[in-house]
This record gives sequence, C-alpha cells and structure tokens, in this order.
Amino acid sequence: MSLEIINVNEASGIPLFGIDFLGVIDRGSNVIEIKCNTKCNLKCKYCFVSSGDYDTNFIVNSEYLLSKVKKVIEIKGNYDIEIHIAPYGEALLYPSLYDVIKNLWEVKGIETISMQSNGLLLTDEIIKNLNELNLTRINISLNTLNEKLAESLCNCKTYNINKLKQNIDILLNSKIDLLFAPVWFPGKNDRDIEDIIKYVVELRNRGYSEKKVQIGIQKYLIYKTGRKLKNVHPKSWDYFYKQLAILEKKYSIKLKLGPLDFGIHKRKNISNATFRKGDIIEVQLLSKGRWKNEVIGKIDENIGIKVLLIKPLTYSSNILGKFVKVKIIKASYRDNILTALFPF
Repeated sequence: MSLEIINVNEASGIPLFGIDFLGVIDRGSNVIEIKCNTKCNLKCKYCFVSSGDYDTNFIVNSEYLLSKVKKVIEIKGNYDIEIHIAPYGEALLYPSLYDVIKNLWEVKGIETISMQSNGLLLTDEIIKNLNELNLTRINISLNTLNEKLAESLCNCKTYNINKLKQNIDILLNSKIDLLFAPVWFPGKNDRDIEDIIKYVVELRNRGYSEKKVQIGIQKYLIYKTGRKLKNVHPKSWDYFYKQLAILEKKYSIKLKLGPLDFGIHKRKNISNATFRKGDIIEVQLLSKGRWKNEVIGKIDENIGIKVLLIKPLTYSSNILGKFVKVKIIKASYRDNILTALFPF
C-alpha cells in the first residue's frame, strides 16, 4: 500500500467532477456516487481499478465533497436522492466516513445512503456506529464462502469467513440493509455462487425479508486499467442472464435485479456534453495521479480530467501548474468522466 497520500480539499484546486477516481460521479439518475478515498486493505486479483497498490493515494476533504454533492442535488432536484459511497478503495478506510454520513443526512432530498465494502474491516463497534448514523444499506463484495479461494481471489494471507459471517449477523440485526454483491468468475467460483445463493435463502428462511438481505450477482468484466484473473474469460451477457435464470428457477429466488429493484430512475444530470472524444483542449496540470503515468488536470473550477502520460514520459513535479494541450480519449455523457492523453 502506498505511503504517500494527497489530501484533496478546496485549497488544492483539484475539481471533484470529471475524474473517475475522485469526487462526485453522476450517471444521470437519482443516485449520486461519491469517491472519497483510494486506499484499500486488499489487492484483489480481479480488481477492475487495480486498487491496493497505487503509487499515490487520495483522501477527499469531507466538507469539500459535501459542497459538490449539494450542487448536484440542486440540479437534480432535492427529492428521492440516494448517495452511494463507492470509492476506488475501501470505504471503511475513509477517515471522515462518519462525518460524511452524518452531514449528508442534513441535506434536503437525500433519502438513502448506501456504501460498498469488502466487509473485512467491520467490527461490532463500527456496525454500531453506522447503525446509529442510519446508514441505509451496505453492499458487501463476497465472492465465495470458501476461505482458501477467498484468500486467493483477494490476494491476502488471511480471510476470516467466520468473523465476516458473525459481523453479517450483527448487521442483519441492525437497521442496516445488506446486499451481497459477488462477482461470478466463470469456471472459478461457479459452485461458490450457488453457496452464496443458498446462504441468502437460509437467512430469509430465518425471517429476514427480501429487502433486508439481497443478492446482486455481478458479471465478470475485464478493464484495461484493471487486474485480470488467469485462465478466466468473461462470458456474454446473454449467457450470464441465462445462467441467472436457471439459478432463479432452481432456488426460487430473484437474481436478475434492475434499477427498479433499488428505486433508481432517470434524473437530470450535470453534463460535460460539450467535450467530445478527439477534442484538443487546454488544461492546467495540478497533481500527480495514482500512477507514474497519470496526472490530474483542471479544465475549470468544477471540471477535472485524468491525463495519461505517453511513455516514456512519467510524472515530474516540473510539470505542475503548467498549461498544456491534451487530446480527449474518453468523454462519456452518461457518467461525465473525462480522460485525455499528453503528449499526443
């Protein structure tokens, strides 16, 4: 894990819109994602953002983050908003997690606060604190109940399944809803996915409602910037949904979840639609990124951009503050994330 940490606050000048791993992500719905830190306690072999061993980690100031969330809500409308704490790292390692949750509830229109976690850092005290803060739901990335396989997938020496299940029982007896979010690695954890389904069925048979304990199986995807499991190849979406349908019938449980199952609906979004792939724009380089070939650029007060340095160029403090021309290689209207190349 990197020892260098950059604190992102208003004084840093780093914008909180437009950068995939920092700040606020808007995907055109009533759900607002916040990326508050990049530190992680694991280095999973399948992590799509390669979290756990960045050259540099980032922590976003909670007040700065909150101010930007409020701006997004002003645009979307202050009703039926969900805040989803989903960093490129482990949410429980964010030092201001409790403050953020507490202050978010004071914002008009926020009705749900959820978060993602691998669950391994949970304790009785942490769950008690999250419960008192009225966290709505926690999504736990549990891929197997087999301890050895979990250790292999998560690239860690100890993965205490029994302790995690004990904490899950504590969660289930709190006000916090629980969603298991396993990734299905074809040929690797097929039986394990069924074990998790049976675990959920068992919990529901113990009296917990479908809202209280849910399961959302994720399809394994490979990303250019992510780690890849050896000898595991993603299947088509058709194959994935056909397999879910078979398991739904086998266990009498709904597995094909969609936006309506979580109350997600389209909503006005903040837009970077003026930017297009291939555009050449001028940005100011403000900070190193997570990697030696990555820097953070600033387009204006609100919009940032991830800039990838073309080899052999790597980060140097000499480039900070400079205005340079970059070429946009990603400009997604759906999630307002921007990526560019320099030089080009």
